Amino acid sequence: MSRHNVLLVVADSLRARSTSVLGYRRETTPFLDAFAEEATVYTQARSPSNWTVPSHVSMFTGHETHEHGVDHTARLDAGHTIFEELAEAGYDTGLFSDNPFLTDHESGLDDVFQTAVGSPEQYDSAYETNGSLGDWPNGFWYADRTLEWVDDRESEWAACINLMDTHRPYEPLAEYDEWSDERSRELQESMGFKWHWEFLSGNLSLGFASILEQIYDGAVRQADAIFETLIRGLDEQGVLEDTLVVFVGDHGEGFGEPTAIPEEPPAVSHRIGTHDSMYHVPLVVRAPGQREGHRITDLATLSRFPDAVRAMALGDGNADGPAFASPNGTVVASQAPIGPAMREEAERVCGDAVPFAKHARLVYHDRPGDEVRKRAAWGDSAHESVIKGCGGTVEDRDIDAAVVRNHFDSDRYADVAIATPLDGYTEFEDASDTQFAGDLDDRLEALGYK
Repeated sequence: MSRHNVLLVVADSLRARSTSVLGYRRETTPFLDAFAEEATVYTQARSPSNWTVPSHVSMFTGHETHEHGVDHTARLDAGHTIFEELAEAGYDTGLFSDNPFLTDHESGLDDVFQTAVGSPEQYDSAYETNGSLGDWPNGFWYADRTLEWVDDRESEWAACINLMDTHRPYEPLAEYDEWSDERSRELQESMGFKWHWEFLSGNLSLGFASILEQIYDGAVRQADAIFETLIRGLDEQGVLEDTLVVFVGDHGEGFGEPTAIPEEPPAVSHRIGTHDSMYHVPLVVRAPGQREGHRITDLATLSRFPDAVRAMALGDGNADGPAFASPNGTVVASQAPIGPAMREEAERVCGDAVPFAKHARLVYHDRPGDEVRKRAAWGDSAHESVIKGCGGTVEDRDIDAAVVRNHFDSDRYADVAIATPLDGYTEFEDASDTQFAGDLDDRLEALGYK
């Protein structure tokens, strides 16, 4: 049975409602729109968590976030990911990203791959970002490195490229920055990297968050162009038709959307909360040789990525069905409370960390058509609603949080031992005692995680 290459393209912080492929009013994903004509679009895909590390671990291992419990304070043990499985089957594997959680962190996600390419010390000026908030190359640099690596392969390959262009701070090149203006760019620059706390504290009106969305939309357009570079490059190399292509956001992003749970903060950026803007992500999949496009409204989860690879690349399963759709019509997602460094920042800016340091637990159930039922618990409060398409809600009502918690405590899920706690490492402020000192610590702070 033939085997196929695998390309996983992750646009970091890309939410579904900001993509034209899923109906957004702005043409933010023109290439993805065209690509979807020969691919499968999942209109109701959910991420396992609302930030990078737990979401990627779930994608790589197939285990839900509350099962594996891996975050930046634990190291992923060897032998639990689909990329290691592919390597054992004779594939060359590679990771390409500017995300320090993936390529430089002691959590070990880069060790999953035979090749890992992170932030370069030097790069051509053609790859410079469009702004003053960061000194790192844009995603085109990583796309070109991925294509060079693929061109050197003599056997089947599997690559993951994580694009940070859609992660704050948003700095799209001028040719893609179609909807922002000088005011919005000056606002982002004046707030610096950790602008989410300014909104969560009430120091800035949430109305200004929607102004930042104008720049974000340009960043989405840039990520779409980078994806086009990858696909056209693979086609020129003659390997596209033999490659399983998965384009997805690892989690979403919030721009001040109000939440239905009174005790929960509004949706700002990511990492805190249950708002669907942080969990509903685009998912477009093109199987090797696929020519006919499909739109799947069944509830889907990124945690099924390993199963999809086994079915469509390794040929170990049924490749005809919607591989990412939940087999039982239920999807779960969760977020552990913020750690000490973020709590300290919350106390400094907001005066109180308690409103932000809670568990988020979500249970989604499939419904007919392009709808899902969402039950979400934020600490001891919970709410239920029906979500239509990319955001419209009906049938809102408060529910007992135990309904959500009991679902996570049921026998259908079990803890899995796939990670080891990092000795002497509790949070980012301890980085000076570990290998995280210096540039990595600065990069994490630049991304707002300190």
